[in-house]
Amino acid sequence: MRYPKFIDNDRKSLGEILQQVSPNHDVLNIATGYWDVAGTMQVINEIENYKKVRLLIGKEPLTHRLQKEFKIDLDSPENLFPNADIKHDLEEDGKSSEINQLRDTVRIMAQMIKDGILEVKVFRQPRLHAKAYIFGEIGNGNSVGIIGSSNFTKAGLTSNTELNYLEDDYQRVEFVPTSENQENGHLMWFKNLWESEEAIPWTGDFEKILTESPLGDSTYGPYDVYIRTLMEIFPEELIEPEPFDDYVQEYLHPFQNQNALSLRRKLIENGVAMLSDSVGLGKTVTAAAIIDQYIKEEKDNITLILPASLQNQWIEELESEPWNLKMGRDFTIFTQENINKLEEATEKSLTKKGYEAGVDLFIIDEAHNLRNTNSKRYYAVLEYLQANPTSEVLLLTATPINNSLMDFSSQIQLGSKGELSSYKVKYKASPEARSERLDFFQAAKQIQSAANRAQNRNEKFDWEFHKSTLVSGIRHYLVRSTRQGVEKRQAMKHIEGSDRTFPESHVEQFSYRYSNSERDIIDKNIEQNLKEVFENFDPRRLNLEIMMEITQRTSHPLDIIRKIANFQNKQELELGENFFHLNSDALINPILVTNKPKTTVITTLYRLINLLGFVPYKMDTYAHEFHNKSIEEVNQFIDNTDEKDRSYRMQLAIHNMLHTTWLKRLESSTTSLLKSVQNYSVRLSAFEEWVNQGYLIKLADIETLTSEYDGDVDQANAEFEIYKEKLSDALRTGTEDSLKKQGVEIKVGNERYYNMEQLQKDINRDKAIISVLTGILEELCTIEHDSKLKSLASNLVQIIDNKNYGEKVLVFSFFSDTIEYLREALPKIINKDIYDFDKRAAFISGQTGSTKKVAQLFSPKSQKYTLKKGEREIDFLFATDVLSEGQNLQDAGILVNYDLHWNPVRMIQRNGRINRLGSEFDEVLIANARPHDELEEYLKLVNRLENKINAINSTIGTDSSIIGEEINPIEFSDKVEEAYGIYSRDSEKATQAMNELEQEDGVIDWIDDYSMELREFLDSSEPEEIQRIASIPSGKWNYLPKEKDTNRIYGLFKGYGANVATGEKVVNTVFIEYEERAATNFFAAKQSAQPKIVSDEEILKYIKTNPEDNKKSIDTIDINRANYIELGIAETRTNFASKKNLFDIKPRHIRALESLQEYLTEYTDIQGLITNNITRINEQKKFNSLVRDVNREMKQQQKLNFSTVNKAKRLFKELFDKKDHVNNLDQVEGVLFYAPNKSNR
Repeated sequence: MRYPKFIDNDRKSLGEILQQVSPNHDVLNIATGYWDVAGTMQVINEIENYKKVRLLIGKEPLTHRLQKEFKIDLDSPENLFPNADIKHDLEEDGKSSEINQLRDTVRIMAQMIKDGILEVKVFRQPRLHAKAYIFGEIGNGNSVGIIGSSNFTKAGLTSNTELNYLEDDYQRVEFVPTSENQENGHLMWFKNLWESEEAIPWTGDFEKILTESPLGDSTYGPYDVYIRTLMEIFPEELIEPEPFDDYVQEYLHPFQNQNALSLRRKLIENGVAMLSDSVGLGKTVTAAAIIDQYIKEEKDNITLILPASLQNQWIEELESEPWNLKMGRDFTIFTQENINKLEEATEKSLTKKGYEAGVDLFIIDEAHNLRNTNSKRYYAVLEYLQANPTSEVLLLTATPINNSLMDFSSQIQLGSKGELSSYKVKYKASPEARSERLDFFQAAKQIQSAANRAQNRNEKFDWEFHKSTLVSGIRHYLVRSTRQGVEKRQAMKHIEGSDRTFPESHVEQFSYRYSNSERDIIDKNIEQNLKEVFENFDPRRLNLEIMMEITQRTSHPLDIIRKIANFQNKQELELGENFFHLNSDALINPILVTNKPKTTVITTLYRLINLLGFVPYKMDTYAHEFHNKSIEEVNQFIDNTDEKDRSYRMQLAIHNMLHTTWLKRLESSTTSLLKSVQNYSVRLSAFEEWVNQGYLIKLADIETLTSEYDGDVDQANAEFEIYKEKLSDALRTGTEDSLKKQGVEIKVGNERYYNMEQLQKDINRDKAIISVLTGILEELCTIEHDSKLKSLASNLVQIIDNKNYGEKVLVFSFFSDTIEYLREALPKIINKDIYDFDKRAAFISGQTGSTKKVAQLFSPKSQKYTLKKGEREIDFLFATDVLSEGQNLQDAGILVNYDLHWNPVRMIQRNGRINRLGSEFDEVLIANARPHDELEEYLKLVNRLENKINAINSTIGTDSSIIGEEINPIEFSDKVEEAYGIYSRDSEKATQAMNELEQEDGVIDWIDDYSMELREFLDSSEPEEIQRIASIPSGKWNYLPKEKDTNRIYGLFKGYGANVATGEKVVNTVFIEYEERAATNFFAAKQSAQPKIVSDEEILKYIKTNPEDNKKSIDTIDINRANYIELGIAETRTNFASKKNLFDIKPRHIRALESLQEYLTEYTDIQGLITNNITRINEQKKFNSLVRDVNREMKQQQKLNFSTVNKAKRLFKELFDKKDHVNNLDQVEGVLFYAPNKSNR
């Protein structure tokens, strides 16, 4: 047979020639500068039954320029030729549409190696650059040799422009020289190379690389695959920061060392991290180690932003051993409360010279104090961080989620310098909904909204369903250790001479009971005033279920009762329910029960509070369009997007907030409630004075009118009118920001606009009810009738006498009025039983005392304080929650909660003051005051009220200016039911309930399990073992662990891209779930293997296993892999490409944008500018402010002020000049695939 002599892959490819020559031979010797499977696939069917195939792989040269440019060390193990190159190519082949054919080729090659047919050697030095394909053996008489430029690769055999020469004169090919003057024939040339010392046997390595590649039949063990997967999901764990010095590691507990390293990894990865260890685990020490390390690495511009109460504590920690840092030299401190100083620091950062270093690291302690994105404090800190764009931010808080998931988002957005975007997570609105990938902050917001809706419907929300979504986002930022976790892992040093780490908490109650005499006082006062004050309604018969459902009141409670009674008497229940916007059947029971119910002191007093109209707080509701109108009629006049209308709505609902605060004050102490009643009485009288003169003035303005204008209405009003004129001019010129408010807004009480007669009547009603309440409370506030105070005194004496928990007692109350009352009353009844009590006790409220000094005298050991001459230790400390954050008070072993705490988070914080690292007690006592017979009813009242207020806040927010004072913050927790158990009279049950409450939130437990497991593997394994698993090739198919009952196939895909605006590289991983199938064509795959995105946790629970389950298997997964890969890539691209805007457009925004369109004609898509280019909180705030201005002005005057137009132009130019913050997806690859192993079933 004649063969072409010159082969250049044009008219005939070398691959075709090899196929043509092969059938006539059974031995093949190949020398090549490189090799790939696809090249072998061209001839594998022709050579698989050969007697011998020898493959000698040389080395293609890499130019010195590339070696130098990319700093490639060709002699390093990871770059060893040809191992690294072939592994890489095999990974790429695993993505090929021809993967099934390539796998067949590798399977045949592996069998040829096992049968001794295929042998492989590598020729590393000197470089072998020759290419030859030699068929036959010496003596065959038909050998053929091909020499030239083609490598044994698909490109070399088919598509490259090459030049090869075929020699079919067997005498030349088989020639064996007999002297040095004779040239080698082809076969002798190959034989000499093959047998030379430079030719290194490589058959075993070659087989291993082939079989363990994505094309090979050898799977990796399930545990190897599990760890390799964790490396992809938690890439920050693979970052190895410089370890701490030995003396630092010695000082830290093991868990603190681990956490500090993990935080440094996240700071490197994200620029922001949050340490959220449980109360009492020493977050300050962990952060101090990070500060110390930054300084050692010459990143030494450190700024701490702290609550003022913790400033001295931080200074003492950082300036003591082992850190020995110096305030002013090594670190700077700003307090969160001092906004002016923060603003000065921001200005200084913005104007610094090029050679002046910016802040390297911010530490923000008690970061949950900055969770309110609407607060001035939040924005002051945010702007300071933004003025230092290259800084990293470490947030510290034991309670990252207080009231809402948005608490966490707000803190991370702060640390991210205002960025509204985070990591993509899998999100499903419901079990029936399709999965989608959302930004984590958006997903958290949607989940919280769903939780709020369920709460408003009194339904239990399924947090567990959304757990995987939440943890997928939270884990990128959060490092958290719990007491239970560190004890379980034995990650703490024990106190010398003890085998414990923390004290146990023992919970007891000291109950108090209102006697018949207290009930008699209340009954007497009510009965004496039934006709004159209560208008023949007996407050004790009031149906609280109905009254608490009426969240918006358009008339006085006494009129509401009368109106409901009329609806009920006329059997017009549906009309009544519609009027008050109540649920169906809400009025089925009478508003005044027929028989006087068995009431308690607390519920009776609360019924009296319910009868107050709180007139000064809701004066605008006496306008004719609102007063005594149905909620449906009110809604026609009120637009919640208008600031003024929102104020109206708030006034309609303000009683809910006041009821909650007063109810909590009542339980704390009757004196605390009396203070509130007396304060209201003063405000009511001041308000009435101006009403009598014909004016309606807000309570806040009344104070201004009195203090600044000495009651001169004319002057105050005149200056306000001048201010309004100046404001009008300023709005036209755009200079309103520089205008200072003057005067007071005076509304004339004109009967034409307001029902003044009714307003005056309701003032008199409230005055009368207040008089009754004051009389009752003044009698109850005497020591004789204060059973709670007496119970506290007797229990303190008993606890101290028992000496089981030392002699130091910490007593908490939420209200400063209660602390002041205890200061005055308690010594009078306890001095006789506790020696020198008045000298050994201190009382701290928001208004009194130096918190730090008192803490040092109360707990000198934990405060590292030495008493000075003349100073005396304090043994009894009474305080508000000003002491419940961050203070080390573990010299004490006794904590008393004087009032019920409705927020378990705060309760745990209080306990953490004494139950923390460094305590010398084996057990600490938590004693709770509880009303003996009224606990459950009281807690349910508070919980129900707070649920109502949360619903109000979610729609209209709160406005303290309406009340003229700050309302106590409403706190929500989904653990209220569990909190009841803490107050059990059974001490064992109460202690168990406290321990359960201290079990940390399950939302973040999962993070600890998986990332910690990877961390433990990395810390305990040799570098070679870590590298072995990290080298498991991308695209490899493996089996799920044994005994995992699933028919699903899973794939881990990775997308690579970049942010258009910043150029920052973006890498995201996603798990795909398929149905197992046997289809072999693409269309069948489309039908039976529909892929879908699933959460990390869903898959990790399937692939999680232990080191014992690590047996390799033969890959017999019989599916069309190419189709699975293609479907997975398509699904990944679809999910990555589905763009969700960071800013949600609401109807009020659209209305404003429509009004702005004529003023912003230079922009073709102003809505797109908003949805695409608002990426920071600052921009969001500016736009929302603009929307309020636009909608208000259009509603009031049907045109926009010049200043508003200018404000809009500035904002839209700022947004237009930004690049679209879109992440372009450049590449998607399948990283790992997981299939069930049927042989294990």
